[in-house]
Amino acid sequence: MKSKNLSLAFAVCALVALLTLSASAQVGRIEGDVIKTGTTEPIVGAQVDIVRTDIKGNYPVKTDKKGHFLHAGVPFVGTYTIIVSADGCEPTFLTGIRPDREVLKIDLRPGDGRKLTIADVTKAAGGKPGAAGAGAPAAAPKMTPEEAKKAKEEYEKAAKEREEAEKFNASIGQINIKLKEGNDAMAKNDHSTAIAAFKEAVTLNPTIHISHGNLAIALQKRAVTQFNAGQRDAAKQDFIDSIASSNKAIEGLDAQEKDTKMKNDPVQNKANRRTYHVVRAESESILGGKFGDGAQAEAAVKDYDMIASLTDDPAEKKKYPLKGANVLFEAGKSEEAIVAYNKILETDGDNIDVLYQLGLAYAGAGKFQESANTLQRFLDKAPESHPKVTEVKAVIKDLVVGNNLTPPKAIDDKKGRAPAKRKP
Repeated sequence: MKSKNLSLAFAVCALVALLTLSASAQVGRIEGDVIKTGTTEPIVGAQVDIVRTDIKGNYPVKTDKKGHFLHAGVPFVGTYTIIVSADGCEPTFLTGIRPDREVLKIDLRPGDGRKLTIADVTKAAGGKPGAAGAGAPAAAPKMTPEEAKKAKEEYEKAAKEREEAEKFNASIGQINIKLKEGNDAMAKNDHSTAIAAFKEAVTLNPTIHISHGNLAIALQKRAVTQFNAGQRDAAKQDFIDSIASSNKAIEGLDAQEKDTKMKNDPVQNKANRRTYHVVRAESESILGGKFGDGAQAEAAVKDYDMIASLTDDPAEKKKYPLKGANVLFEAGKSEEAIVAYNKILETDGDNIDVLYQLGLAYAGAGKFQESANTLQRFLDKAPESHPKVTEVKAVIKDLVVGNNLTPPKAIDDKKGRAPAKRKP
């Protein structure tokens, strides 16, 4: 007899550190060393203003204790003037600088420590920001209008990507707090509190698949509790909502794997994908078997097949096709279940669990002789101590007597024939 209560076993999404989005704009680096003229002594704390001259942009940095400066986030397409000043030194500047060139070597002579502005540099260069100045290399070629337009577009694209990345990363801390609240509540079986916390995490950023996955699990857990308490309508809605959240989790994971700006761990992604399909399949199977929804039963079969493909353990792989066939049978789709059970037997002919279920499916489809014959195959292969042996013997007897069938013959597997009758 089947228990009227539901008991689900599935892997719960662990609270994991969310991945950080990194902007993928085309950026370069400008770096150099600042020393006192005629020495190898580094100038510490020198002000280095990296000023973009093709379009507006300013990237100030200071030299470290070794006199070194580095800015690794300047737009690659730009052209720059570098203005360097320090206490007790005469300022200098270099123009026509492009990112990702060699490390710059800059000498500062003793002076009054004054600072230059880009206006001072432009004036010193005869009104041309890109012209050569003190210690400057040759000026870069002037950009054509087409090149300037392209550079501006790339700059604006990079700025937008950075803004999105900063907004994304700003939400991560808040999301992790809500995920922890939800998981703590689930550990106490407080499913409603967990659902509320996970929904807040989803609201903070709907693209995070982990939030949707945890919400799907919490909804399913509450649905099971409601179903076992006789609250079928409430349970049904939570199962439906759990499937919807699982869909969102899978969609989010798909998007993450395609996003070159995300750091993807293939092993973790595979584990998460398997979890989302397990949760969805369990809800679909309950809606199919307990609520008679044939479409959900068929959806569960597809999910169980997917779970099997995501499972490395051979023993685990075998059980999911059987779960799918069982869902079809429980949903009243006996003919479809018969096909599914027979498909399993093609590669696993000695599986007594499948033989037992196939025998019941034949009976459900009104194929009583096939049912009796299949259940006899179960008896031929199952040990006498199997808990279903007594039940199956009684079912075969009822099938034969009630439907005037030919009694199935037991087979001696070792010799391929019916066992000889024992003499009294």
